[in-house]
Amino acid sequence: MYEPNSPIVEAKLKIVNEEFRRDSKGNIAARQIVQWREELSKEDIIILSKEIPIKAKTLEGVFTRLRKLKLYPPQEFSFPSTPEKPKVASHHVPEVSEPTLEYATREDFETLKKSTNEYLENLNNSINNLASLMNRDLPLNPGEDEEEEEYEDEDEMPMQGEMIQPGEMMVQEGSSTRESVDIKPKTRMYFDLARQGAFHNYPGTREPGPFADFNGNISDFFNVLADEFFIRNYNADIGLTAVIPIK
Repeated sequence: MYEPNSPIVEAKLKIVNEEFRRDSKGNIAARQIVQWREELSKEDIIILSKEIPIKAKTLEGVFTRLRKLKLYPPQEFSFPSTPEKPKVASHHVPEVSEPTLEYATREDFETLKKSTNEYLENLNNSINNLASLMNRDLPLNPGEDEEEEEYEDEDEMPMQGEMIQPGEMMVQEGSSTRESVDIKPKTRMYFDLARQGAFHNYPGTREPGPFADFNGNISDFFNVLADEFFIRNYNADIGLTAVIPIK
């Protein structure tokens, strides 16, 4: 017995039209089979094959495809369940607060201008003071005046019987000649360069000069300069023999 027109029959016929070629004998047979309410008996199948007409083997293939599609027997068909849409986790979108605009007033600009001018003026004064110090000749030992070496104790006098021979010089223990020398910035630069090894060799040669591995103080620097100048240019080598009194 055929089923009356219903949503189930309409759904079955739609699937048949998608799976079987239109106007083919398999399509015609499948459309009639899916409209039956119950399973077809052998007699019904024989009648159906003669009415279409369709070969028994072809009709058997139609039944096989309908079973795979669960369109036959009729009790196995059910509407496909509509898949639930996956729930999308709601993400909290943080509210972006608009930046607060702050406007500078005319007084703010005047204050900034004043502070900038004061800073530039102080910087200019510092540069001028530094330039004046660099251009001014600084004394070697500021605050020290020439001192005369005097014998404050009789023990420091040459002992009796110690005669200074020609070519000899009496040098008291710990005594030295102090002179106040003004040093120009350029001379100070020569001193710094000498300590840094700039004048290691004589110009154009590999012969070590007097300032090779020089690491002395400013006094040593002037002494080396004096020896090098007078000995190299005038061959004026002064040999002194120091006589140190024994106490």
